[in-house]
Amino acid sequence: MNMYMISAFGLYFSTLIGIGLFFYKRRQTAQEFMLGNRSVNYWVTAVATQASDMGSWLFIGFPAVIFTYGMSQIWTAVGLVVGMWLTWTFIAPKIREKTASLDALTLPSYFAYRFGDSSGMIQLLSTGFALMFFLFYIASGLIGLSLIFSYAFGLSYEMGIVSSVLTVVVYTLIGGFVAVAWCDFFQGLFLLGMIVLVPAYGLFSIGGVHSIIEAAQAKGISLSLIASPKDTLKAIFLAASWGLGYFGQPHILVNFMGIDHERNIKRARNIGISWQIIVLTASALIGLVGIGFFSSGIENPELVFPAMTISLFHPFVAGLILCAVFAATLSTMDSLILVAGSSLAEDIYKKFFDQTASSQTILFVSRVGSLAVAAVSLVLAWQSSSTVYELVNYAWSGLGSTFGPLVVASLVSDKVTPAGAIAGILVGGCTAAIWPAFSDLLPLVPGFACGLIVVAVVSWLTQPK
Repeated sequence: MNMYMISAFGLYFSTLIGIGLFFYKRRQTAQEFMLGNRSVNYWVTAVATQASDMGSWLFIGFPAVIFTYGMSQIWTAVGLVVGMWLTWTFIAPKIREKTASLDALTLPSYFAYRFGDSSGMIQLLSTGFALMFFLFYIASGLIGLSLIFSYAFGLSYEMGIVSSVLTVVVYTLIGGFVAVAWCDFFQGLFLLGMIVLVPAYGLFSIGGVHSIIEAAQAKGISLSLIASPKDTLKAIFLAASWGLGYFGQPHILVNFMGIDHERNIKRARNIGISWQIIVLTASALIGLVGIGFFSSGIENPELVFPAMTISLFHPFVAGLILCAVFAATLSTMDSLILVAGSSLAEDIYKKFFDQTASSQTILFVSRVGSLAVAAVSLVLAWQSSSTVYELVNYAWSGLGSTFGPLVVASLVSDKVTPAGAIAGILVGGCTAAIWPAFSDLLPLVPGFACGLIVVAVVSWLTQPK
């Protein structure tokens, strides 16, 4: 093991744990733990929201598909930017206002209050689908981190997974929502610098753009955004297959719910979208520079970023830069684990087992639930043979299809009935879950469309006379 790199990682993780400990004594109630009393400022909200979106996909999954398939995959980034802008502009202000007026701490409880469901079925189904897709999402992060641990330190795959989950669980459980938000803010700024530095220095080291063009031609990789009318349709579908997902991501929407005031959302949007454009551009450049940097090929395309980093920089600097992968991954995993634990406590335990539970009891159940979700995700990652890109796409599509149609419907219509909401959750979630078994097309567009149609039709059929 390289002691320089270990020292860099130790310094980084100590900072995260320190942030969690700082907020530990300040977050003693369930509402403080889950939403920070809706008091987070717009700078932190902006960067934390975007950082909780990306995960290891930003450094591992996305550069790998650019490295393998070329510029046509850029449309993924275009769809993400457009989808996030629409979410900030039209979803965020309303979801902040409505969840505050209903005193809803989670997305499932918001649905239940919004649609007048006293049976608990909406909360039960919402939590069930959320947990299922969260597990795949968290597992993708653990796999990404284990690749870094094994490549940089020579640790086994399993030890990498265990080390990763321990770190994120510690600062999430002790600090809650505000600690997660501030950790994500810190990690978002940190990874912004690192993801720009590596491809810029890498491009300089290979002698410029012409090296990328020569290597791409030799490998038969297209550097064209659109090569034919058929490719135009593929590009639009690819963009929509990622951009629509933002409407239904609970770990992203919770950041809107926790901002101090809806009037600050526009400011947060401008900061957040700027951050997103920069990091997605740099992520694509990692894959493009990698084509020229590894002209003879690389065994695993998902290792383009760490391999390039270790080749270019001193071990201590390389260790700090590789911490950016942890920053991206942990900022997604901590949000997922926190939201999962909160939903288990608020939407399952409180609703079905103890409706008079004290705030301290709910806080305890939230922490236990978060720990349980992390443990199950560890087992799933341990046994998975899927790539980071595949797992993220499956989880992203599942969450977007399950909750996206209902979020949109809840904000634009007063005609949605409990039966319509339940049907939309079931159809959207099940469509996205089973779609990959029957088609190679990405599942978000068909899942979202089916869910939205079913919400409208069933609500129309079950309107009270």
